[in-house]
Amino acid sequence: MSEKKKVCMVCGKPSEVSICDVCKAQIQGEAIDKKQKIEREVRIGPEVEKEKKKQKR
Repeated sequence: MSEKKKVCMVCGKPSEVSICDVCKAQIQGEAIDKKQKIEREVRIGPEVEKEKKKQKR
């Protein structure tokens, strides 16, 4: 019987694990960037509302 070659599911390069370390780091980095962007938007929203209320006075 021939052995199946294990490859990364993302890049297709030979790897002992389903997702190689390089791809794993890339995916985690993208997720952190997206999380931080969302957190900045959430933080900015209430600050903008406060400024609008101050300007109306």
